[in-house]
Amino acid sequence: MQFLAGLVGAALLAGEMARRGESLLGAPKALDDMVAGIVLLALALAGRRAGPALHAAGWALFTGVMLATLGINLDAWLSDATKPRAALYSAVLALMVAAGTGSALWWARRARSVQR
Repeated sequence: MQFLAGLVGAALLAGEMARRGESLLGAPKALDDMVAGIVLLALALAGRRAGPALHAAGWALFTGVMLATLGINLDAWLSDATKPRAALYSAVLALMVAAGTGSALWWARRARSVQR
Protein backbone atom coordinates (compact mmCIF):
# COMPACT_ATOMS: atom_id res chain seq x y z
CA MET A 1 0.00 0.00 0.00
CA GLN A 2 2.89 2.37 0.65
CA PHE A 3 4.15 1.70 -2.87
CA LEU A 4 0.71 2.60 -4.21
CA ALA A 5 0.74 5.85 -2.21
CA GLY A 6 4.15 6.74 -3.66
CA LEU A 7 3.06 5.85 -7.17
CA VAL A 8 -0.20 7.82 -6.98
CA GLY A 9 1.46 10.77 -5.24
CA ALA A 10 4.25 10.96 -7.80
CA ALA A 11 1.81 10.57 -10.70
CA LEU A 12 -0.41 13.33 -9.32
CA LEU A 13 2.55 15.70 -8.95
CA ALA A 14 3.99 14.84 -12.35
CA GLY A 15 0.61 15.17 -14.02
CA GLU A 16 -0.02 18.62 -12.57
CA MET A 17 3.48 19.78 -13.45
CA ALA A 18 3.09 18.55 -17.02
CA ARG A 19 -0.38 20.04 -17.32
CA ARG A 20 0.39 23.45 -15.84
CA GLY A 21 4.02 23.81 -16.92
CA GLU A 22 5.65 27.08 -15.97
CA SER A 23 2.42 28.53 -14.62
CA LEU A 24 2.26 25.93 -11.84
CA LEU A 25 2.86 28.36 -8.99
CA GLY A 26 0.41 30.84 -10.43
CA ALA A 27 -2.37 28.26 -10.81
CA PRO A 28 -4.41 27.99 -7.62
CA LYS A 29 -6.51 25.28 -9.29
CA ALA A 30 -3.50 22.97 -9.03
CA LEU A 31 -2.97 23.56 -5.32
CA ASP A 32 -5.32 20.85 -4.05
CA ASP A 33 -3.88 18.21 -6.37
CA MET A 34 -0.34 19.24 -5.46
CA VAL A 35 -1.05 19.04 -1.71
CA ALA A 36 -2.69 15.61 -2.06
CA GLY A 37 0.25 14.36 -4.14
CA ILE A 38 2.82 15.69 -1.67
CA VAL A 39 0.95 14.15 1.28
CA LEU A 40 0.74 10.71 -0.38
CA LEU A 41 4.38 10.85 -1.42
CA ALA A 42 5.45 11.87 2.10
CA LEU A 43 3.40 9.04 3.62
CA ALA A 44 4.97 6.55 1.23
CA LEU A 45 8.43 7.75 2.24
CA ALA A 46 7.55 7.73 5.95
CA GLY A 47 6.24 4.18 5.71
CA ARG A 48 5.29 2.59 9.01
CA ARG A 49 6.59 5.53 11.03
CA ALA A 50 3.53 7.54 9.95
CA GLY A 51 1.10 5.01 11.38
CA PRO A 52 -2.12 3.71 9.84
CA ALA A 53 -4.29 6.63 10.99
CA LEU A 54 -2.18 9.15 9.08
CA HIS A 55 -2.19 6.92 6.01
CA ALA A 56 -5.99 6.72 6.21
CA ALA A 57 -6.18 10.51 6.48
CA GLY A 58 -3.87 10.98 3.49
CA TRP A 59 -5.97 8.68 1.34
CA ALA A 60 -9.13 10.42 2.54
CA LEU A 61 -7.64 13.75 1.45
CA PHE A 62 -6.81 12.32 -1.97
CA THR A 63 -10.33 10.89 -2.30
CA GLY A 64 -11.91 14.23 -1.40
CA VAL A 65 -9.81 16.09 -3.95
CA MET A 66 -10.65 13.57 -6.68
CA LEU A 67 -14.35 13.60 -5.75
CA ALA A 68 -14.47 17.40 -5.97
CA THR A 69 -12.72 17.27 -9.35
CA LEU A 70 -15.17 14.61 -10.53
CA GLY A 71 -18.11 16.79 -9.50
CA ILE A 72 -16.70 19.80 -11.34
CA ASN A 73 -16.01 17.68 -14.42
CA LEU A 74 -19.46 16.12 -14.45
CA ASP A 75 -21.08 19.54 -14.09
CA ALA A 76 -19.06 20.91 -17.02
CA TRP A 77 -19.83 17.80 -19.08
CA LEU A 78 -23.57 17.99 -18.46
CA SER A 79 -23.74 21.70 -19.25
CA ASP A 80 -21.42 21.45 -22.29
CA ALA A 81 -21.95 18.25 -24.24
CA THR A 82 -19.15 19.17 -26.64
CA LYS A 83 -16.38 18.86 -24.05
CA PRO A 84 -13.83 16.45 -25.57
CA ARG A 85 -13.10 13.20 -23.71
CA ALA A 86 -15.33 14.18 -20.79
CA ALA A 87 -16.70 10.64 -20.45
CA LEU A 88 -13.21 9.14 -20.31
CA TYR A 89 -12.00 11.76 -17.84
CA SER A 90 -15.04 11.18 -15.63
CA ALA A 91 -14.50 7.41 -15.70
CA VAL A 92 -10.83 7.79 -14.72
CA LEU A 93 -11.74 10.16 -11.89
CA ALA A 94 -14.42 7.74 -10.66
CA LEU A 95 -11.83 4.96 -10.59
CA MET A 96 -9.46 7.22 -8.66
CA VAL A 97 -12.22 7.98 -6.13
CA ALA A 98 -12.88 4.25 -5.77
CA ALA A 99 -9.17 3.46 -5.30
CA GLY A 100 -8.78 6.27 -2.77
CA THR A 101 -11.86 5.19 -0.84
CA GLY A 102 -10.69 1.58 -0.75
CA SER A 103 -7.22 2.60 0.41
CA ALA A 104 -8.56 4.94 3.10
CA LEU A 105 -10.86 2.23 4.43
CA TRP A 106 -8.06 -0.35 4.35
CA TRP A 107 -5.81 1.93 6.43
CA ALA A 108 -8.67 2.90 8.76
CA ARG A 109 -9.31 -0.77 9.49
CA ARG A 110 -5.63 -1.25 10.30
CA ALA A 111 -5.69 1.81 12.57
CA ARG A 112 -8.68 0.40 14.39
CA SER A 113 -7.02 -2.98 14.91
CA VAL A 114 -3.90 -1.25 16.32
CA GLN A 115 -6.04 0.55 18.92
CA ARG A 116 -7.51 -2.69 20.26
